[in-house]
Amino acid sequence: MTATSARIKVDTRTKLFYGFGSVAYGIKDNGFRALLLIYYNQVVGLPAGLVATAIMIALVVDSVFDPIIGQISDTWHSKWGRRHPFMYAAAPPSALSFLMLWNPLLRWSQSALIAYLAITSVIVRTFITLFEIPNSALVSEFTTNYDERTSIISYKYLFFFWGSLTLSVLTYRVLMVTDATHPVGQLNPESYVRYGWVASALMLAAILISSLGTHRWIPLLRNAKQIGKRSLMTIAKEMYQTLAHRSFLMVPSAALCKGMAIGISGSLALYMNTFFWQLSAPQLAFLTLEGFFTALLAAWLTPRVSEYFGKKRSIIWSLGLSLVIGVTPQVLRVFGLFLENGSPWLVPALFVHGLNGGFLSRIEIRRHARR
Repeated sequence: MTATSARIKVDTRTKLFYGFGSVAYGIKDNGFRALLLIYYNQVVGLPAGLVATAIMIALVVDSVFDPIIGQISDTWHSKWGRRHPFMYAAAPPSALSFLMLWNPLLRWSQSALIAYLAITSVIVRTFITLFEIPNSALVSEFTTNYDERTSIISYKYLFFFWGSLTLSVLTYRVLMVTDATHPVGQLNPESYVRYGWVASALMLAAILISSLGTHRWIPLLRNAKQIGKRSLMTIAKEMYQTLAHRSFLMVPSAALCKGMAIGISGSLALYMNTFFWQLSAPQLAFLTLEGFFTALLAAWLTPRVSEYFGKKRSIIWSLGLSLVIGVTPQVLRVFGLFLENGSPWLVPALFVHGLNGGFLSRIEIRRHARR
């Protein structure tokens, strides 16, 4: 490879190594979004409101650290470049802190457990950010070619979605087991201990493999114009000036609302499936499989739908329909018009429903990703 060709064409092996790193972020995202609330609420026994507050504190702290880590990485100088030192450094503490998150000492008081959850969550998010932000910045340093960047990012999304989905299936099908004391696998404390060990090991492997797999590109990475070190006050001022732009403010505001909706639905999904639909862990594993199909279907149909209806209209209609379809089974059940729990057709019906709603929501996600 030469520096010139490296900036034009990135080989498939490098894209695979690079994309595999997003498995770590997918694991973190899956754990926080789908499992953390029900684990600390229903298994550990903490009030849901306090658990949610602890998770929110971690999110707020994470939002402060993100630009700081980005700034430090941008101005870093070393024989391993600007990004890889942080990516390597993030691997052990990310895995260890994520393991600690699922192994609190249950004999502690309620206040001690809440503090433990908040502090550990902050640590997990901080170290994952230490990998994710420098790793994401590599895309613009691999190449200046727009199509190549789009191709590289597609690998990142692929591993993010499929890595998270694969771990979810493994968790529900293998790790969440029942015993004489816990007839529901997703309420068994031992299930989450197993999950913590497996997820942490995969997180460590994903970060190290991705970092090592892209290491040979360090001398070939395109370096942007060097930026001098700036104070935290300067960074804060620049953030304020950016957010003060009215048109730009609409984008993060919409993303904030969307993120809140995704977080609420993701956190409550396991509650709904466990207590409302009364599904077992193996049944949840089957329902999770729909994500693999909807991701492929959306990847194939999204450009065709956008071309026929237009980008803006396809986003609006797909999002609107996904919201309506998303609550249809619950509304029908409330009015006694849906299958009863225990019916052999309940899981297949929910699977088909998930295919429809998941496909529409992923069209909306992919359209934003392609911009």
